[in-house]
Amino acid sequence: MAVCLYDYLCQNIVGSAKYVRLFRLINASRDRIMSNRLFYTYITSGSFGEGLELKGSDFDIMIIKREMEVTEQSKLQDHRSDKAYFLLETNDVKPGFAYLRLIKGNTKSAKLFCRGTKGQLYISSVLFKMCILGENTPIVHGPCATDRLGFFDLAFCLHSKSWISTALQWVTRSSNSWPTSEVKQKVIDHGVLFVPIGKEGDLNEELKWRISFSIGEKFLICSFSHTQLLCYVLMKILLKDVISESPGCKDLLCSYFIKTILFWVSEELPTSVWKPNNLIHCFMRCFKRLVYCVEYSVCPHYFIPENNLFENKIIGHSRTKLLQKLNELNDYGWQCIFSSGQISSLPSFTWFTTQQRNADMFANNIQKIIKSKSILPIESTTITEYERCLRSILLTKSKKIRTIHLHNMTGLSLNIANAMQLSKPYCNKCNYKQYKTCICYILQSTHHDAVLGWLTLATLFYKHKQYFKALCVLSYSLTKCTTEKLSFGANITDVHRKLLRYKIFKKLKIIRTLRFLFLPLIDFYKKTSHIPDELKLNASDFKTRVAIPPVTYVHFLTFLCHYHLHNIRNYQESLGGLRLTIEEDYFMSDIGMKATAYDCLGVAFQIIGDTEAARGAFVKSTEIYPDQLENRSFKRLAMTK
Repeated sequence: MAVCLYDYLCQNIVGSAKYVRLFRLINASRDRIMSNRLFYTYITSGSFGEGLELKGSDFDIMIIKREMEVTEQSKLQDHRSDKAYFLLETNDVKPGFAYLRLIKGNTKSAKLFCRGTKGQLYISSVLFKMCILGENTPIVHGPCATDRLGFFDLAFCLHSKSWISTALQWVTRSSNSWPTSEVKQKVIDHGVLFVPIGKEGDLNEELKWRISFSIGEKFLICSFSHTQLLCYVLMKILLKDVISESPGCKDLLCSYFIKTILFWVSEELPTSVWKPNNLIHCFMRCFKRLVYCVEYSVCPHYFIPENNLFENKIIGHSRTKLLQKLNELNDYGWQCIFSSGQISSLPSFTWFTTQQRNADMFANNIQKIIKSKSILPIESTTITEYERCLRSILLTKSKKIRTIHLHNMTGLSLNIANAMQLSKPYCNKCNYKQYKTCICYILQSTHHDAVLGWLTLATLFYKHKQYFKALCVLSYSLTKCTTEKLSFGANITDVHRKLLRYKIFKKLKIIRTLRFLFLPLIDFYKKTSHIPDELKLNASDFKTRVAIPPVTYVHFLTFLCHYHLHNIRNYQESLGGLRLTIEEDYFMSDIGMKATAYDCLGVAFQIIGDTEAARGAFVKSTEIYPDQLENRSFKRLAMTK
């Protein structure tokens, strides 16, 4: 039964060990590209950074400010004048937290975040956090700034390159097989982070920072065997789907507690225990440890055991309710996991042949990747990052890593092209050169997926009133939008599974398969310069992202071209194609996409002067997706009154 559960988790929730490694490599490549910026290092963290994308999980990114550094040395031997240095002070502070005192490099930006006390300057976690709030991330969420939809959390933090004295015990504590000495050294070499949040209710709370071992924890998770990782996933699913949904238990436990328990149990058990046929035994070992921790109100931090994570958190009536629920689940044994809707039963596929199982695994991995945030475009538009990505490709010996870098580089090409300004006044020669450069970047992006680059090229031609060229590219693009293709967030059908069983796709592997089969959304961002004017509400429009399904956009742009060419019959055919696309939900995997398609239809009706039909389309869009901040049809309706 343990092996059956192992297979189920691989097929339906987590993916195979190979898929998880690929997921981590994609994240690492993305981080490397984003970290080429001058002042920041980007680290994808949380479950997503660990190679997991579970139901309801968000996208956590830690951003290290390079111009500031934390140290335990009061007298610096080597320092840079353009950096601010903060001394770590842990006296009279609860374990796991610290004061950071400015000692060197009184830069203007550093002083902005500091508060004076007892004749010294200490960096304020509150001021630091407030300064990172912006238009896209206006909400404070713990130490993070988050977007309105809760899609991602950004945690700006400070870094100590050296291991800190309060965590020295961890270095020598365990001589067991996990973690290995190599992994330990890797954790130590990457130092420690400090995130802007103090201990709630403490004196001088706003001057305190939490010590974070996120980088080290990521290395430890990546050193897990696949069985350890699946055990971790089972615990997280049980917490989110079952325990947190129980009355009186919401928000008492968090996934960080689960991770901490996994670390302690992994350190205690020999690595030979973590095998697929022992998955249930290992899961129950971790679950019983959780029950013990709640019962005795103690959960020591993995790196700083003096820091009890349960202190003043799980007490009184809340603790009683939680313990009651945990004991109730414990009575069911390992079968308590069936209380989650994600694991309601174990199907009969476990009796399939190895060949059939591997074929299904590949299709399921494709299914996960096209629903994953990891394939969303990198919001970067600088040629410097593109060049460094190219350098990484040339210097990388691993074919797999090179393929991932290439995939990201072609995506970057599109971003650079979209950000190019092609209408500089009084400089026709400059405009022509920029136009040619833009086309070069767009043509490179055609190697990223099946159609996005071509649609961007058609948009460029349309913006420059080259309607016949645009129509040729659009006609070619439509031939690529065939039924076997996969759009973002779509569900794989039996037809797709049969197609993915062909050896050619298994040889191509996941990333290269996406190049032939994946149809992404057409994204227009604030920095995108090649936006059809008809989609704009006004001259200063597009403060938010607009994503249009590919076939919807093909018909809409084809309509615009024929309209400007005064081909009445042709643009009416395009309108019919757009309507049919909406009715058939063609390459639309959620209500947001369908609402956007209706918005495009309404704009088309507005252009030909059919105000009544336009209003009907906009109303339909608002009914499908009634979010006034995200759905542009609300503003269009207001403008038509």
